[in-house]
Amino acid sequence: MFNIIRSLNYTARRETVNWITIISMLLMPAFVMYISGMIGDSSRVMTSSNYYGSQTMGTALVFILFGVMILACRVTAGDASDKTINYEFLAGHSRGKIFAGRVIAGFLWGGIISFIIFILPLFYLTLIYGWGLETDVKDIAEVCLLAFFPIMRLTAFNIMLATVTRSAGKGIALGYALLMVVAMTQSIVEEMTDFVFTWQFGFTNVEVLSTPDNSRNLVVDGKMITHFDTALTPDLAWKTVLASVIFTAVYMIITYTNFKKKDRD
Repeated sequence: MFNIIRSLNYTARRETVNWITIISMLLMPAFVMYISGMIGDSSRVMTSSNYYGSQTMGTALVFILFGVMILACRVTAGDASDKTINYEFLAGHSRGKIFAGRVIAGFLWGGIISFIIFILPLFYLTLIYGWGLETDVKDIAEVCLLAFFPIMRLTAFNIMLATVTRSAGKGIALGYALLMVVAMTQSIVEEMTDFVFTWQFGFTNVEVLSTPDNSRNLVVDGKMITHFDTALTPDLAWKTVLASVIFTAVYMIITYTNFKKKDRD
């Protein structure tokens, strides 16, 4: 299994598309800050609090999710057309070990790397400008911890799509199409009713976590600031964890069942 993981990592590190995706994900927060006027405005300092409170983090999230799709699908099934799995069987690896190796590599690239990139701006903005007064650092730490769960849930979903379709390209295309369906469904339902999606979809779950919706003006040290209510409700917290664990398990069961029953390519 570890040899399979090393082999997939070796291949992934040499894929130009993967590096373009990662570099784009790293640059996108700065681009979003620039077009929103947060960079280049001497009257506003982009602290970590501003980055979260101004919903810039939530905007950059969309591009992070595209990165999850691309990396998870390409690492898991990018070599499907090369029939690499046949050589893995011939090398004596069991179907279970091949599955586990591919899934772990998919989570490492699609989930862990994407999550690190997602929260990275909070670290370098804090080092440069400090945290700021608009949010509570403890609350945002809890938000980031919880955001890990739906990101891994989305990674599992894309691993499933790539494995079932036996194609990285088809997995990415299907993942993108379904993401658009979820976004449209969310927009229509929330516009026509009072219902608000939170934990029901991985996308809406991490979106809610990364986008504050309540704020109030406060005077701190003689300066007017907008303070955002970032405290998480216990209801959202436990539903986020429970839904992510359950859906991830379901996706992996479907993936393994499909992988086990399919004949060799």
